[in-house]
Amino acid sequence: MAQRILLVYTKAGGGHYSLAQTLYRVLRQLEPSAEVELFNVFDVGPRWIGQAVEDGYNYSVQKQRWIFTIFSSFNSNKPAISTWARVLGSRLGPRINEYLERFRPNKLIYCYPVNHGFRRLRYVKQQKPKTLTVVSDFYSPHVYWFLDTKDQYVVASPEAYTIARRNRIPAENLHFFQNLIDPKFGSPLGASEIARLKAEMNLAQPYTVLVTGGGPGLKITYKLVQELVKLEGINILVVCGYNKRLLGQLEALKTRHNLSHLHLFGYTQQMYELINVSDVVVTKAGPAAIAEILSQHKEMIVCDYIWPQERGNVELLQQEHLGYYIRQPRKIAEKIAELKDRVGKRSVSSTPNDAVKLAQFILEL
Repeated sequence: MAQRILLVYTKAGGGHYSLAQTLYRVLRQLEPSAEVELFNVFDVGPRWIGQAVEDGYNYSVQKQRWIFTIFSSFNSNKPAISTWARVLGSRLGPRINEYLERFRPNKLIYCYPVNHGFRRLRYVKQQKPKTLTVVSDFYSPHVYWFLDTKDQYVVASPEAYTIARRNRIPAENLHFFQNLIDPKFGSPLGASEIARLKAEMNLAQPYTVLVTGGGPGLKITYKLVQELVKLEGINILVVCGYNKRLLGQLEALKTRHNLSHLHLFGYTQQMYELINVSDVVVTKAGPAAIAEILSQHKEMIVCDYIWPQERGNVELLQQEHLGYYIRQPRKIAEKIAELKDRVGKRSVSSTPNDAVKLAQFILEL
């Protein structure tokens, strides 16, 4: 039977979408004859639901973190999560089922915690496609990942395994794969290629700082850039994602002060190249971002995290001395000035990138 694989995600958090994209590319490379599709569950329902969940998530974590904290605490209660899932399912379920009937997947790979809702759909009940939930919160996943105790799960850390077992997921349903990022991050660019990219990007200064915060950008980006432009001898690369307001503010700042060493990007597919040409990366504690930066052996400063699911990432960073956790823009600039004066390349212990192994596992399900 031909492989028909559906990768299910949402954009409520960039890590879920990034994981789905990575698996999509690798699966198609490994098995060109397989039919693989990406499916955002909110693309088929009423637009207000997608706005409420995806835009609401991005707004709350960027502007009003207390809203997300309250919602996350509410969803720590399994009956509350089940009720919330039923409410969404009543509006989205019929449209999702129509999509499944058209594509007719024989494998459903969830890159977002929606397995509990999909299990109720008519197509899933009748056709019984093989299912697998890939937990993209690597170190401290929320309880809502583990509502369906009969599903198969991929976890990426001993901490996530412990949380899954605590939520009554059988050991035989748990599979361990680490660092699920694009395989190209396992091969840093050579010195000549980095030099070529720096010339193309007009990075004239000897030291390069990359500031990135996923789709919405970092909350402190503008204030941080104001501090960084005071430092001498650095190129500043800023990824604003889809935050057009932030991009406009920084473009105005660059023009007003003629900051030729400030380079701005909106949403970009060049994160591999940008990390390669950088010496230090300032970011938030998303698991994929941390794995990508460490794979390139770059200095890392984490300035923010989303509670509770990213708290474990910060704890790992501090315990293993993999980077720095600094919140204030002025202190971040001071640390960068200190790092810039150090000689030599940092050495970090590397962990395997299992994205290809996971894709092979999916094909063999």
